[in-house]
Amino acid sequence: MREESQEVSQAALFHGPNSPWEIRTAQRRTPENSEILVKVLLCSICGSDLHTICGRRHAHTPAILGHEIVGQIVQFGPLAPRTDLAGNHLNIDDRIVWTIVANCGKCFFCQHDLPQKCIQGYKYGHQQVQNDSAWHGGFASHCTLMAGTHIVKLPEEIDERSAGPLSCATATIAAAIRTANLVGQETILILGAGMLGLTACAFAHEQSPRNIVCIERDTHRRQLAKQFGAMSTAEPNSMTLDPNDSIIPYGFDVVLECSGTNDGALEALRLARTGGRIILVGAVFPSHPAPIVLETIVRKQLSIHGVHNYQSQDLLAAVEFMTQHHRDFPFAQLIEHCYGLEDIQRAINSAQDPRNIRVAIRP
Repeated sequence: MREESQEVSQAALFHGPNSPWEIRTAQRRTPENSEILVKVLLCSICGSDLHTICGRRHAHTPAILGHEIVGQIVQFGPLAPRTDLAGNHLNIDDRIVWTIVANCGKCFFCQHDLPQKCIQGYKYGHQQVQNDSAWHGGFASHCTLMAGTHIVKLPEEIDERSAGPLSCATATIAAAIRTANLVGQETILILGAGMLGLTACAFAHEQSPRNIVCIERDTHRRQLAKQFGAMSTAEPNSMTLDPNDSIIPYGFDVVLECSGTNDGALEALRLARTGGRIILVGAVFPSHPAPIVLETIVRKQLSIHGVHNYQSQDLLAAVEFMTQHHRDFPFAQLIEHCYGLEDIQRAINSAQDPRNIRVAIRP
C-alpha cells in the first residue's frame, strides 16, 4: 500500500474566482527528455496568486497555481541537466529552487536579457493544465520541471520557510537591486512593507546605504521593516522634504516602489530627488491609470525602470544572499502558518489577512 501511494500525485486545481477547489489525484508521471520530477516540500502563497484567485488577474483554467516553490528532486529525465546555475552537481533528494519561467534561450527576448519574457516561455504556477499528471504549479504534491528551467541547489542551512519566496519575491528584489545600481552611502526609500518591501529593506541594508526609510500604512508592517534593516519608517503622505535636513535635503537617491499602488508610485515621484532613480516593482495586476504629471519626470530628470520577474543570475544572487544573511533577518518568521493541500481554502483565507506576510502550503 505504501509503495502504491508513492506513485500517486495530488493537486489542487483552480477553476476560477468563487469556484471551489478540486483536489485531483493522478498516477505520478515519469519525467521525459530534459524534464525533472520534484516533490513539492513547500509553496508559499504569493500576492500574485491572490490577485488571480480573487479575479484581479485573468488565468486560463483549470490551473495549478503557486510558484514560490521549494522542491526535492525525485527523478531525472534521461536528458535532464545534472548541474545547477552555480555548477553544483544535482542528485536525487537534493532540495532546489528554480526560475519562475522556463525559457528557450533563442528568441528575441532571451537574446536581449529578458528571459522572463521569452516568447516560448512557460511560467510555473500560471498555466492551464493540459495533462492530468504533468503538473507545473506548487499547489500540488509534485511538479515537473521543463527544459529551459534554471535550477539552484539549496544549502542545508537554509530553512524551507526562508527559501519559499526565493524563486519569486526574493529573486525579483535581487533584480531590482541590480537594476538600481546602488553605489553605497545613498539614501534609499522603500514603499510598502509586504514581502517585496521587507526583502528590499534587507537587500538595501547590505549595500552600505546612508539611510533607508520605509513607508507603510500598517503599524505591524512598519515594525517589521525595522527588523529587516529600515533605519526609520513613516506613514504614507507624511514625509516632507526639507532643504535644511542634513541627511535627505532634496529627496532620495533611489526609490523602490514595492506596494504596487498608484499612491505609492506618486509618492515615489514626489520623494525622489532631482536626478534620482525609481524602480517600480509592485504593480503586477491591472489598475486605474495614475495621474502622473510628465513635466515632473522631465524637470527632475528622473530615471524610472520597471522590474518584472528576473534573470537566472538574480535567482542565484537571491540564494547567495539568503545563505549569507538568513540569520541576520527573520525571513523564516514571515511564514507563520502552513496548511496541507486539503486545507487550501483555509490557506487562501489566511493569506488574505494583512497580518500575514506569507502563508504556505505543505502538500
